Amino acid sequence: MTNRAVTLVEICLALVILMVALVPLTRISSSDAVTVIETEKIQMAERILESIKTEVMAMPFKRFYERIDADGVGADEVGPFVLSDGFYPISFSEVITIQKEYKDFEVVGTWTFLLKGDKPDRTMVQTDIACSFSRAGNAPPVVRNKSFLIVKP
Repeated sequence: MTNRAVTLVEICLALVILMVALVPLTRISSSDAVTVIETEKIQMAERILESIKTEVMAMPFKRFYERIDADGVGADEVGPFVLSDGFYPISFSEVITIQKEYKDFEVVGTWTFLLKGDKPDRTMVQTDIACSFSRAGNAPPVVRNKSFLIVKP
């Protein structure tokens, strides 16, 4: 009968083998988590952009005139003007909710009257919205854009 005991060297060797196997697995799972978060942010950005577009398209066209009158804009100015949250109050509350979870989530937009020849055409508005957020590591931020034309009815 032989008494076979596990030596400290064998235990250390087993731990090294286990570590070598687990390190790649943890890297894979952490990169999967980063991918899931980024995909979620892209979906949120697309949803927000579409929501803002729907809200701006549904508002009365006279709101553009009211905004430039309130800002004292001259008749020959076409913009770009800031697309403030007053144009999309429902979507803005959704943006605020998202920013509580993802502090790097940002929405900016502009609107511009189009030119007809050399003169401003105050019956058409070009709207550009960008939604951006940072990525893991040193990767450049992700920016999703949406542009659309609004024509006075």
